[in-house]
Amino acid sequence: MITYLVIGGIVLLGIEAVVPGTCVFGVAGMIALLAALYLFLGAGAMASIVVAFVAVISLIIGIVLIREVPNSWIGRRLTLSLESTKDRGYSGNDERVDLLGQEGVTQSVLRPAGRALFGENIIDVITDGEFYEPGTKVVVVAVTGGRVVVRKVESEVK
Repeated sequence: MITYLVIGGIVLLGIEAVVPGTCVFGVAGMIALLAALYLFLGAGAMASIVVAFVAVISLIIGIVLIREVPNSWIGRRLTLSLESTKDRGYSGNDERVDLLGQEGVTQSVLRPAGRALFGENIIDVITDGEFYEPGTKVVVVAVTGGRVVVRKVESEVK
């Protein structure tokens, strides 16, 4: 029985190491290992005290490791610190600021996203929540990354 708890605990901790995030496997693994220790020590009052002591010490060591390791020299080596920011020239989408203020015509129904024709270019656009039918004249009011926001041209509003 003790052997199965030890092997099960190690397997569960291994799963937690491979699939981190939920802590369910890690907690279950620790409980299995503590149960194996309890049974190994004879399942008495003294065994309970030893297991409680080991659990508290393990918790304290775990908290210290979680707080300190990312800032240590080995933590910095294990952690990816590169950033793909706009300042470094990385962008997920082309920012089409040249479209700001341009008028176009919707090519599809905008509910609220769709396509609009600006000059000879068909662009994916989005509204502020309104639905527009195809053929509606729109103007670009905002561009954020690849998100082009349009509104109906004022002369079209009744």
